[in-house]
Amino acid sequence: MEVVRKYSVATLMLIILCLAAFFVNNSALPVDSGEVKTIVTAREIIADGQWMMPTMNGELRLDKPPLAAWVASVVESIYPHDLSAQRIPAALMGVMWAMFFFGVARYMERRKGFAEIATVVFITCYNVIYFGRVVSRDIYAYAFMMAAMYFMMRLLYDSRYFAKPHKWRWALLSGLMMGLSFLSNGSVAFYSMLLPFLMVMTYYRRPDMAGRWLPLALLIVVFLATFGWWYAYLFSSNPDAIKAALANEMKTWMGGHTRPWFYYWRFFSEMGIWAVFTLAALVLPYWNSRLRTKRLYITALSWLFLALLLLSIVPEKEMTDVIVLAPSCALVVACLIFYYIERWPEDKWGKALFYFNGYLIALMVFALPFFVHIRIANRYLMDFGSELFVNLFLWGIAFYVAVSTYRKEMVGVVRGVVALFFVIECFMLGPISGIFGNSRQHSISMLQEDEVVGKLPLYYNADEPLRIELVYEAGRRILPLDLKDADAVSKAAPCLLLTKGHLSEVLPSATMERVDTAFIGKFDDNKFPRHNKHYRQELVNQVSLIQPKSPRPVIE
Repeated sequence: MEVVRKYSVATLMLIILCLAAFFVNNSALPVDSGEVKTIVTAREIIADGQWMMPTMNGELRLDKPPLAAWVASVVESIYPHDLSAQRIPAALMGVMWAMFFFGVARYMERRKGFAEIATVVFITCYNVIYFGRVVSRDIYAYAFMMAAMYFMMRLLYDSRYFAKPHKWRWALLSGLMMGLSFLSNGSVAFYSMLLPFLMVMTYYRRPDMAGRWLPLALLIVVFLATFGWWYAYLFSSNPDAIKAALANEMKTWMGGHTRPWFYYWRFFSEMGIWAVFTLAALVLPYWNSRLRTKRLYITALSWLFLALLLLSIVPEKEMTDVIVLAPSCALVVACLIFYYIERWPEDKWGKALFYFNGYLIALMVFALPFFVHIRIANRYLMDFGSELFVNLFLWGIAFYVAVSTYRKEMVGVVRGVVALFFVIECFMLGPISGIFGNSRQHSISMLQEDEVVGKLPLYYNADEPLRIELVYEAGRRILPLDLKDADAVSKAAPCLLLTKGHLSEVLPSATMERVDTAFIGKFDDNKFPRHNKHYRQELVNQVSLIQPKSPRPVIE
């Protein structure tokens, strides 16, 4: 059997859906703490010219590879302080991840339409959409790794389908993509994405290794060369710094954000609108006897469980890590969707799952216009004409999904989901961002507009923690200052000082006597309102002006 090489109109539609998912209204989401670190690092690369040894707020940042920061630096040099421009490369990585996933799905299951359905599920997973809309090292690592996995599959299995497999080409490309993945975010994608995939694929579809050992050797050499040169430079120029950075990274993996092993138990909910199907797909005995895509289903489910196990045994856990499960979950869900497309179940459980999922989606879409009116239109975030257009569109989608469910047409349900996400991404993301905005925000970035104090150095109390978001908003480094050291404070003046409380509460009297102070203002850099769970008191600060003590006039 030969793998079909031609791409259909459906492929073009996937690309359009990708553009809507990752590019349209790409500045609507608030700034993420992870992307703040990347952008701050990029700004300092531009300011200092230290491309090989980047810093973040003046401190070496070698625990993370620099590829994402390098890309952000190039964008910053062309479009300074432009968040929308910074997010374009991440959006391109989102498209790359989706399209190479499409290639992997197409290679694993050659039934017509399966890869398109799996990719639709993948693109409409809100975690994938989120990562493709923020400046994140992760999206680079996962996109390059998905490309590496696709090229590796071509290397290992092409001889089954093609008379002349291009082993050396696929080995070279796979090694290059792996190296770029490592240069983006280290070994994260290797451990949680590539390792379980290789273990599962080589077990269920053992490749014929005849004539492939030398190409595999080339793959490893290219991989090591692609990322290894940077580490070689660091070890030769500053071995102590890189050793400390690697030790700190290992400490973070083993001790930072420690969670119990069952922390990811609700991973299926991260699939958003496909959560019900994802949970149902875990019932292996039921589906194993019914699916025609049984081999792929078992492979994808094994990949899912193995990746979940590897994530769970690491002490350091964040719920965002389950993004690596999105490809395997999408494949598993696509197997169920394809089952309903090909046949109608005879048992009650299968019918109940279809009706429940379809009518639930229709009900949620039907309720969205009320949300639009109450939470968006009533706050004047959307005009009447736009509200009417969006609501009619949403009710039309709800009706279409409900009718498709009644007629037992799974394709109609999928099309309704695609239309729903397209409407949200194109017409609702902007107004929705206004709901969660902080109307009382008074950002420290306003200091840059002041001609008098805007160019003064900015310090913070060394005894208090500093959020990196403040460095991003201030547009410059915020260095620590020991307020108990009167000499250090006097030497730093004139400057601006960032404190949590009033200056009289944190500045010792001995230091106060040696400088003049003036209150500049109180700044709140929270992107979310006070009642939101993401509101952080650490982002509320006071800024004071510290000046050398003016000489007292002599009284004659």
